[in-house]
Amino acid sequence: MRTRNTLTGGRAAVIASTLLLLIPLALLATVLSLPDLVRGSFLAIPAHGELALLVLVIWWADGPGRRRRLVRRAAGVALGYLIGFAVAEAGVRWVYARPFSPGIDIPMVRSLIQLGLGPVGPLADILTPIVIVVIFTAFFAIGIAVESTVTALWRRLPAPRAAGASAVGVIVLAATVAGFVGGSVPVVHSFTAWGDRPGLHLREVTLDSGPAATGIPETAPTTTNAHDTPVYRFPGILDRDIYVFAIEAYGYATVTHREIAEALAPDRQSLEAAFRSRGYRVVSSYLRSPVAGGFSWLAEATFLTGQWIDSQAAFEELYDAEVPSLTGVLQAAGYRTSTVRPGTVHGAWPEGWDLYRFEDALIAYDGDFDYHGPWFSYVAVADQYAIRAGDRWVKRAIAPGGVAADRPLLAYYQLVSSHTPFNRIPPYLADWSSLGNGAVYNELSDRILTFDNTWTGGTQLVEGYTAAISYVLRTLAGYVRGEMDVSRSPIVVIFGDHQAQRPIREPNAHLSVPIHIASPDPAVLQAFVDRGFRRGMVSDEAPPHRAMSDFFPLFIDVARGAPPTAAGGG
Repeated sequence: MRTRNTLTGGRAAVIASTLLLLIPLALLATVLSLPDLVRGSFLAIPAHGELALLVLVIWWADGPGRRRRLVRRAAGVALGYLIGFAVAEAGVRWVYARPFSPGIDIPMVRSLIQLGLGPVGPLADILTPIVIVVIFTAFFAIGIAVESTVTALWRRLPAPRAAGASAVGVIVLAATVAGFVGGSVPVVHSFTAWGDRPGLHLREVTLDSGPAATGIPETAPTTTNAHDTPVYRFPGILDRDIYVFAIEAYGYATVTHREIAEALAPDRQSLEAAFRSRGYRVVSSYLRSPVAGGFSWLAEATFLTGQWIDSQAAFEELYDAEVPSLTGVLQAAGYRTSTVRPGTVHGAWPEGWDLYRFEDALIAYDGDFDYHGPWFSYVAVADQYAIRAGDRWVKRAIAPGGVAADRPLLAYYQLVSSHTPFNRIPPYLADWSSLGNGAVYNELSDRILTFDNTWTGGTQLVEGYTAAISYVLRTLAGYVRGEMDVSRSPIVVIFGDHQAQRPIREPNAHLSVPIHIASPDPAVLQAFVDRGFRRGMVSDEAPPHRAMSDFFPLFIDVARGAPPTAAGGG
């Protein structure tokens, strides 16, 4: 009887101890599944195969001796790195909807430090390597802790220890084989990803009614012939001025997320009504952005160059690629090209001319805004203040004797008040003359909307995001209704650069952004409708939508009066 109880107790102890070992392994497997959970799948066999292999190494190397201990520690460090990669991959996919690439993303620590601490100057260069070392040290320590825990649990297995360990080993080995057969290996990928720099794949930007390679015109615009008839370089738009407003994080979720869409409906209606009050009508569509949640400069580069720029490596290659750009084509055709950039706060902006051919730029980093108010989330300068500053420059430029008095003007505004973390939203001031030098915001602290959001998350992300987009749309409506000079009938383009981060954008959300074209000329609007745009502020076009890189040739074709292609009709 005693023997039976002993055997029964021994079996129970083996089962209990084996389950105790499987619990941390299951937790590890869950952590390694994070990237696949973000993608909407579960139980990533390749990642589990690597976990199984490393645990198998730890089990095999169990025992006394320095060499065995070194092997166990090496496997533990590899596990720590695997955990770090899984967390980073899941985080990047969750926020930016793209794979994690260490060679590109780790150097971005410097930018994150600047975003978190503000313009700290040389201190960012000192903190960057420190933060990187701390991150790697943390995952090194996690790996050692995991190895020590697994080893300790192996040794707690009672007799018959070998049988229980062998059973787990068989399971581990089977998972390992299945993992390597089943697909790519995350650890191997994470090491090789240091050289995985998806670069620029140039495409020819084809313009239906002219040469694609440079877009350089042979004649100046808006000349007259012997009969005093204007001769336009861009007859489709009669060489009109063009105002472009890029709205930070203005994404497809503003249409598809019911709570956000319902809250913003009055603001969209107000903006459309403001256009109508000035004799304008609006058509709308969507563009598929190359990024989500951030990296706005990649979306901007895609919009302006017609190249698909979805990585920092591709962006850096643009400098040597000598590709045409929307702004470059306009500038070469005689347009005065200017930009307003309240969000450029951490350094100079050489690509303004080197890549895009902006002749004039208002840059926050250069102190061009003379702003004396408080900061709002990402940057100090509120969109309304920045638009007012740009509008003053525009009106001087088009006035008699101004730099654009006798030539068309492109004014490009990169707005930033709807930038994450959506925690401090400035108030809209109906009286634009009261903005002064921005100090008025110090007196309106009770009207600043605050939300419980930070750079890493928050409990009011949807509320803060909605308030931020609402503020921008209200600001644009106020500008159109009472401040915008329409004497030269400018064409207005409003678009978003990318979707907001999750959970603001829905799971499996398309990475599209709205784009609106406003003009007093029905022929201009019809040209866009012929290319798939819908009338009004909200388009009913179903995804997948046209790529953001397609807008450059589309706009130039409209400007040149080219007929729509069969594929572009709507």
